[in-house]
Amino acid sequence: MNKAEEQQFAILSSRVSSAEREKHEAQKKVKLLEQKNSALESQNADIQRRLNEKMDEVAETVKQMAQFMMGKGPVTLSDSLRDAIVAGVKKEFEEKLRVQNENHAKEMQDLKDFFAVQLAAKDNELNALRAKYGEGDDHGTTNAGQPIPDGMTPEDRIKQLEQQKNKVAVDAYGQGTESEKYNHGCQNPVKADDLDLEGADVPDERCVEIAKQVMAAAKQRKDMKGVEKPRNIQPLEEAALNDKDSQIILTPEDLPDDAIELEPDKTTRYIWVEGHFRCKVIIRRKFKDPRGNYYYVNLPEKYKNPMGRMEVTESVIALVYVLHGEHRMTYSEIVTFLKSKGLNYSEGAVKNWIKKAGDLLEPLDEVIQKEILATGHDHVDESTIGICDKRLPNKDEKDEDVENDQHYYKRWMFCHYSPVNKLTQFVFFNRGRRTREAVETYFKDAKKRLFIHSDGAPLYKCYNVKVEDLEKCSEVADIIVRISCLVHMRRPHFKLKDVSQDACEIVHLADQIFHLDKQIKADAKGDFDKIAQERVLQIGPILQSIKDKLDILEKELDQTKEPELVKAVKYAQAEYPCLLHCLKNGALDFSNNAVEREIRRLAKYRNNNFFAGSPDGGVRLARSLTTFANCKAYQLNSFRYLCDVFRRIKKTAKEDLVYLVAHRWQPQLAPAIY
Repeated sequence: MNKAEEQQFAILSSRVSSAEREKHEAQKKVKLLEQKNSALESQNADIQRRLNEKMDEVAETVKQMAQFMMGKGPVTLSDSLRDAIVAGVKKEFEEKLRVQNENHAKEMQDLKDFFAVQLAAKDNELNALRAKYGEGDDHGTTNAGQPIPDGMTPEDRIKQLEQQKNKVAVDAYGQGTESEKYNHGCQNPVKADDLDLEGADVPDERCVEIAKQVMAAAKQRKDMKGVEKPRNIQPLEEAALNDKDSQIILTPEDLPDDAIELEPDKTTRYIWVEGHFRCKVIIRRKFKDPRGNYYYVNLPEKYKNPMGRMEVTESVIALVYVLHGEHRMTYSEIVTFLKSKGLNYSEGAVKNWIKKAGDLLEPLDEVIQKEILATGHDHVDESTIGICDKRLPNKDEKDEDVENDQHYYKRWMFCHYSPVNKLTQFVFFNRGRRTREAVETYFKDAKKRLFIHSDGAPLYKCYNVKVEDLEKCSEVADIIVRISCLVHMRRPHFKLKDVSQDACEIVHLADQIFHLDKQIKADAKGDFDKIAQERVLQIGPILQSIKDKLDILEKELDQTKEPELVKAVKYAQAEYPCLLHCLKNGALDFSNNAVEREIRRLAKYRNNNFFAGSPDGGVRLARSLTTFANCKAYQLNSFRYLCDVFRRIKKTAKEDLVYLVAHRWQPQLAPAIY
């Protein structure tokens, strides 16, 4: 045997020995399992035996207990105790049997009574038909074959059946005698018209009885038709009806002598005058002559209400609009104020007045927009506002855009401000979308070159134009040019000035620019050419220093170590080219602070209110903010301004609406009634 065969034999031997060991181990495991199985079987048999013994003991105990209770066992219960137990069980059984018998007897009696009533009704119908056609009953019975009781004549029997039939009609509560629509088992199938034709007395139906009771009660109380409810009672109107000085009586002319006066027409007007409400009642007398001609007076033009068919005049609407929009009074506070002055209206009425005022001011939106664009300078910014609305279509709104507790969505409102004529306009565009479409829609009517001042939001960057490109363009080309804001460029560096020396240097350079620009404007006294020259000489080198610093930081900074500073540098680098326009044009500003100050109105509203009620409410809110911002800019009395605008806006031609805007408004005298 060679060496290879020996190795192979050794391998086979080891395998055989391992197999034998495994077999031996398996046999040992089987033996152990058999031992455990036999132990479990013996244990199970013992448990079964003990269970059978217990069951036999329980059965024997139950048997003895039964014998004890029945008196047949070796030990018996005393007769008195056994009789008491049996008597209690027997009494309970007899009581149940008695109740069942009574219920059965009652049901049987009800069925018999119902059958007797139905049979009597049929007998009544047959007797009525026999009497109608002249047929008699020679056998002394009713038509149903039912014998007449002893001692009762046929006439008495018929009267008895009639009474039973009438009782059925009353029990049916009138449902079957008038209509067969509500068909139930106990209704009378005979109609009242048929009984009336036969000469029978038809009892009043239950519904008719109820109606009579209601009418009787109504006669005893005051007729409420035309009577004002307590919540609509106006003390001022009642006082005006008793005061001749508060009445304006209009009588038609050329009245004939035989004309009869009719009920006059009354028109109520509520006016706010010098801290109190005044009520005027316009009474228009009406007459009619015997020939059928009517004589009356149409409401003169001077007495017509500019607010339409309303009791309150434009002075009340303007007052409520100012209290809510300028003084931030809630609806309930306004209602309380009105009632303290004698005017009784609800919150719903106040809301409708505010909505009416906002809708009246709608024609001025386009006029204010054109006035801002015509100046050539527009500072624009946007801020959020909550709106009760559904998700925007084709808009991926994130979860953080939705306030789950208040169930409203964050929308955007734009603010435009022109420093030339100091006009402000808030715009809520297309349910609050913050898109480039909102910006382009507002600027689409620009007729000449327009400079817009904004932050670095992407929706404004479509108007980025470099200085060298702007000098090559004509006045028509690149009509809209964006000017970046140095404040927004400085802001992210200011946040890092305590942790980064580079950021602190950029903040210091920006502060120097603002300080120098303020001095330059003060010395130039409105000369834009001189401002531009001084900016080039004094501010130009500082801007170049900022640019050099940004270029160095952009190359040296590590994104992983200083991500916030890298982000701030990239933003400043992107905004820097649009800032250089200020060196060439002295009318431009380095900051967008003008519109930032105006947009605080929206921030204050957001801090004091959860949301605007709807997208339409957002539009009216923008209109309200615009109105009061312009009144403040020109130091106008907002109440007098709104009163005059409400009186004139419907009668003003479209091309003359500009004279109702705050910067061109000139008041007119109010009508004499006011």
